[in-house]
Amino acid sequence: MAQEPRQTAANEWGTVTYYPEWKTLELKWGQKTRSMTDDGFKKTLKILADEGIKVRPSYMIVDMTIPLYTEAGVQKFAFLTTDRMPGTVEKGAEPVPDGPAKFPTGWFETRERMYAWLTA
Repeated sequence: MAQEPRQTAANEWGTVTYYPEWKTLELKWGQKTRSMTDDGFKKTLKILADEGIKVRPSYMIVDMTIPLYTEAGVQKFAFLTTDRMPGTVEKGAEPVPDGPAKFPTGWFETRERMYAWLTA
């Protein structure tokens, strides 16, 4: 019999759930993200990282499907990652709208390149 998913942590902006069947830890953003500050974003991602250390999943998911980013008026969305990440702007990828988003999302290896794109 498969084990049921279980919530392992949460705060006002997101919920972390472990899916034993898939050995996957997922962060799902909540509806209150419209009031989230940079500090709240960092705290929520830290919760996911802390749960990863405890649970030791094989996979992690961050569910970014909530439509509030468009509603909030976001014009561009950027992720800062390491140079080992495939598909970054530095490797030739172009930021494009992702899923239902009306704004482009880009993956970047350097803050300088990221900020240049955000402010262009």
